[in-house]
Amino acid sequence: MKNFNDVINSVGEAINNAAQSGNIEEMLNKTKAYAKKSAEAIEISRKRIELLDAKTKLAKAFEKYGRLQFKAYEGEEVSEDDISACTEEIVMLKSQSEFLEAEIEAFKEAISAEFEAKMNSTKKEEDVVVEDVEIVDSDK
Repeated sequence: MKNFNDVINSVGEAINNAAQSGNIEEMLNKTKAYAKKSAEAIEISRKRIELLDAKTKLAKAFEKYGRLQFKAYEGEEVSEDDISACTEEIVMLKSQSEFLEAEIEAFKEAISAEFEAKMNSTKKEEDVVVEDVEIVDSDK
């Protein structure tokens, strides 16, 4: 929840700064940027919840499959259709989990790349070149 609180605090700070300086346009731009960050954080959280749900269902499917196999091992009659359906469910849930993991990772990388690009553009604007600096030894 730290990220969400940071966003809320930053929005409050942006509003206060804009009110003090009278720059409403800057306030609106910052508010839009923070709203976008909030939406991105919510989307990642939603995907993580979907992934956890898929992994929980996958674990239950593996457990059911194991139970059916053990029944067959003990000599009980097990329907081939039940085993086949369970296998298909495992394959489907496994691919769904892998897809969600890849989607979350791609989303994180896109956000990271956007952040890096913004930091690099800000850094270029803030670079200062100092020439003719004399280094003084403080021990003298």
